[in-house]
Amino acid sequence: MLRSVSVETMWRDRPYAERVRAAGAAGFDLVDLWDWRTSDIDAVAAAGRESGAGVNGFFGNRDHPLCDPAARGDALDELARSLETAVRVGARQLHLFSNAIAGGRVVPAPPLPAEALRAACVEGVAAAAELARGSGVTLVLEHLNTVFLPGYLWDEVGEVVSAARQAGAPDVVGVAFDAFHQQLVGGRLTEHLEAAAPWLARFDVAEVPGRHEPGAGEIDFVHLRGVLDRLGWDGTITFETVPSDGRPETAVAAIEAHFPARWCRARGKGA
Repeated sequence: MLRSVSVETMWRDRPYAERVRAAGAAGFDLVDLWDWRTSDIDAVAAAGRESGAGVNGFFGNRDHPLCDPAARGDALDELARSLETAVRVGARQLHLFSNAIAGGRVVPAPPLPAEALRAACVEGVAAAAELARGSGVTLVLEHLNTVFLPGYLWDEVGEVVSAARQAGAPDVVGVAFDAFHQQLVGGRLTEHLEAAAPWLARFDVAEVPGRHEPGAGEIDFVHLRGVLDRLGWDGTITFETVPSDGRPETAVAAIEAHFPARWCRARGKGA
């Protein structure tokens, strides 16, 4: 099992390359980004090679939605550019979104029935899988909460599991389970995590409220770690955490307490 940290929420007072070096020094295997076009991606990749913290993933699409059939060509072009970048810098995952997102807000979907929007997403994911097949990059479908992001179609983890299942490309397509987003909209974290397990490519950790480090909110991450143990899951955990006191070392200490490196190494050995 590998531990990744989002350098969008940690060490934010530093240039991106320095954030990656800080992540490596803190013991993380990987880093996650948001939009590769604004994150000095080549400097990030170079810092990853130096520090041992490689690039896990970043946005595959942001400007063009999967849920709009009329925008599919533009969405696939955007994904192709992101995929080319991912291969070039050795990234492992691309994050796929149902809707376009601009200025931190969801761009409204076209006025189609919900089932037509979902069908368009499935068709878009299947087409994206054909682009990604053979690249070594996994397409990870992202669910987001509609408390802070109203209008987003994939509003809970069951939506992305359904889309991944229907796309029929398990060798290329997986899902994220984001505890923060799921707790805000649907809760029932244990049963949703169990149901998502066959498609689970990434487990995202952040507390409710505040998206803080584990232990600073209402989610029982010790319990969820036990669920991952019971499931025998051995993937990537991403910590997209905002330090509760503004100090990254506080978040790093809490992460190590709840998801210690030795536990992750043991999981990777099949323990």
